[in-house]
This record gives sequence, C-alpha cells and structure tokens, in this order.
Amino acid sequence: MVRDDVREKLRMVKRMAAYYRSLGADPMSLAAGCSVKVDLIRVVYPAMKALRPRLGSSLEIAEREDSDVFMGDHRDVEVERLVMPLGVEAEHNLKLSREARAAVLIQVYQLDAEDPEKFALKVEPAYRSLSRCAPRIRIGKGHSIVTPFKEDEFMLADLVTSTGGDDAIAINNDTMHIIDPTLDPLDLRQVSGALSNALNDLFVLGIRRGLKIAPVLNAPTEELRERLAKNAEAFARSINAELVNVPGPGRGRLLMGATVIGYSDRQPPQFHHMVRPGMKVIATRSFGELAPITTYLTAAIDESVVDELESEGISFEELERLKEQAVNIISTPNAGAAEVIEKYLPRIGESYDPDEHIAATTDVTGPGIYVIKELAQLSGVTIKVDSVPLLFPQVSKFATEHFIMPNATAGTNGGFIIIAPEQVADDIVRDLSSRGYSPSIIGEVVSKGSPAVIAPKSVSNYIYDEAVLAELGVQGA
Repeated sequence: MVRDDVREKLRMVKRMAAYYRSLGADPMSLAAGCSVKVDLIRVVYPAMKALRPRLGSSLEIAEREDSDVFMGDHRDVEVERLVMPLGVEAEHNLKLSREARAAVLIQVYQLDAEDPEKFALKVEPAYRSLSRCAPRIRIGKGHSIVTPFKEDEFMLADLVTSTGGDDAIAINNDTMHIIDPTLDPLDLRQVSGALSNALNDLFVLGIRRGLKIAPVLNAPTEELRERLAKNAEAFARSINAELVNVPGPGRGRLLMGATVIGYSDRQPPQFHHMVRPGMKVIATRSFGELAPITTYLTAAIDESVVDELESEGISFEELERLKEQAVNIISTPNAGAAEVIEKYLPRIGESYDPDEHIAATTDVTGPGIYVIKELAQLSGVTIKVDSVPLLFPQVSKFATEHFIMPNATAGTNGGFIIIAPEQVADDIVRDLSSRGYSPSIIGEVVSKGSPAVIAPKSVSNYIYDEAVLAELGVQGA
C-alpha cells in the first residue's frame, strides 16, 4: 500500500506534468533526453539523399549527423543565426562574403516527419533560402526534431565562418525539452543539463578550448524565456564559455539547447582505421543516468510501481535520492574527461602513434551500451566487453524487468567510451580518476575485419530489446 506522504509527492509530480504539457512538452515522452528526433535511417538520410542533387553545388549537406570538425583560426570565428519557416522560401538580409559552415536545427510537424518525401518537400524551400546566405555553405551538423504543433515549425541555422588556420574547430547542435519534468523548468540544472548535453559531442573529441555557446531557448512566455536565458548565462560563466548573443526560435513551446563551438590544437580521435587488436576499451564513468528518472515518472502514472519497488528493497525515498543524483550527473559538463582525451591526442601536423594516442571515442547517450557496436562498425573490429558499469544497477534491472525501459543503459550527457593502446590505458584511467571520475577498463579489441561486439550475458538484465541484445552478441538471453 502506497503511503499517504508518497501519494502526495506523486500528486505533485502529476501537477508538474500538467504544467509541462501547458508549456507544450509531453513530460512522459520527452523527458530526460534529446527532443523526439525525426528518424534518421527511415526519414532524414533518404530525404537528404534526394535533396542533395536538387539544391546545387553551393549547399553541401554532410552524410552523417555528427559534430562538424574543420580547420580554421579560433581567433576569427563568427556566428550568425538565421531562423526561417518551413515549406516556403523566405526572404532575408543575411549575406556573408565568405564560405560558411552551418549547424541546422529543424523542428517539423509530426505528420511531415514520418515520410522522407514529405520531409524533403517541407525543408527544401528553407534550404534554398539558406543557400543564398553565402557563396558556399557546408552543413556539417543537422538536428531534426518533431513537434505536434504545425504552427511551431522552423529551421534555425547557425552559420559559422573562420579564416584558414591550424586549429581544429568543432560545431555541434543539440536540444531537449527538459531534463527532469518533476522539477521546475527554472531549476538551474535543467538548462545546465541541456547545454552540457550539446557540449558533450565536443568534449568527447577532446575539444574544450575557446568555447562559444549560442543558446537555443524557447518558451511560451517572454518571462520564462528571459529567466531561462539568465540560467544559460550563469552556466556559461561557470565553465568560462562565451555566450553568443543570437535570437531564439521565436515560435513554439519549451525548448532548451544550443549550438556550441570550440577548438583544439590536437587532432580529434577519429582514427578508426588505426584501431587494432589489443587496444583497451575504457569507460570514463558508469552509465544509465535515465533509469531512476524514468522509473520515478512511471511511478507517478502507476502507483503499483512503488509497491513493486519496495518489494525489491528499493524505497521510494531511495528512488527519489537516486533521481536527484542522476540529475546532478546529467547537469555536470564532462570538461575534465575532455582534458584527459586531449592529452592523449597527436598535435595537428603530428603523426598518429598507435602506442601513445587514443584512437577513437564516443559518448554513451540514448543507445546506451549499444554505442560500442557503432564504434566496432566504424573501426571494422570485434570488441569483447567484459563488464557494463552502471550508475544504478538495481534500478536499471528493475526498469528492464518491469518493461519501463527497453534499454536501461541509456543516458543523456553520458560518459565516454575510449579506445586506446594498452600502453597508455592505465595512465588514462589514473588521469580520469584524478579529475573525479570513476573510470574502468571494460573490454578489449580482439580482432580486426569483422565488426562485432561480444558482451556478457548479464547485459540482458538491463536491456530487453532482443534486436539490441543480438547486436551485442547476447543470444537467447
């Protein structure tokens, strides 16, 4: 039987959920992660393939959705933002005299986000408008999200220019609706988590210098937008980043995120062709930040979850404490890990040393531990995983057994996976530990030529999606 004090807390969660719905966010489907994305494989990639030949040579759209990394001069980086409607070509006055890179955020009505032809027709006019901004534009980072409100559609493009130089400059864009819908949207950790999540794709490359944050903040009221902007300013100050003064989307409901830019004098860890047997797989910290947040929210919908938790030795108070711990982790930027990664990368112009340098990295986000399979595919290797370190193993197991999460290893602003030579693996672990992380060597590259993962059968305690388990080499779990 659920106690009265717990029931009252759950009522408060439901009231907060109703408030978030009034802000245009569905807390149960959008919480604690990136905004609901347009399906990359079924929709975005086919649409972009069809659009490329129609848009002409002045607009190049990259093949993948990763951070855009290019060579330039960090002292001469300028950012201009353009916000346009979808479905029509818009007039604008932005005219750049030199070539630009662009990070693009598209928010599209859900019925146009399910089919590649509809999606292409909706975004093509905006891309044509964008192509008139500069002599040539390369869109190296795209991020497409869904809205249930047709009037909230837009394309937001951050155009970045820099003269030629010897710095590796990276651009990323990411957004979400909220970190924890049980907390007030003005809790500083909400914006901090959203901006940290955007920065994570830079930090995982060891890019941490000269950080610029061009916030993407939206809310139904001007007062809420202004207060979210104040929180963004506070976060930027806390990490010594420059907050770029750019307009927001100007339409739509609650949205938090940013386009982020940074630079390094090192080459990014994208030496997938150099990954070889014997290299170690390092986790900068444990995974699974989303399990306690999602389980807590589920308890608000179905109070029987509270009884089931307590029957397995997890009190509601303990779940609440773990949820708070998860929010604190998500809202803390992984700058220390970026510093360590940078240390073990070759300088620009220097040759990669397979005995000294990190070969590849990735961050553990929505796919959870499945990102190791993605690394194996990029590198053309088989990786044996010995352990899957989780922040909240008991809650992750509960969330899996009760079908709350198909993959309870998932995270937001998650830790990193590093593939590094055996000769420096222990040094990397020590350096991470000295910066407050709890790293571990969780596996090894065992062969080259056939992309695969061999994970322990115990991973099935935390993932019930049979397709994901099969990709991780866990059969008949």
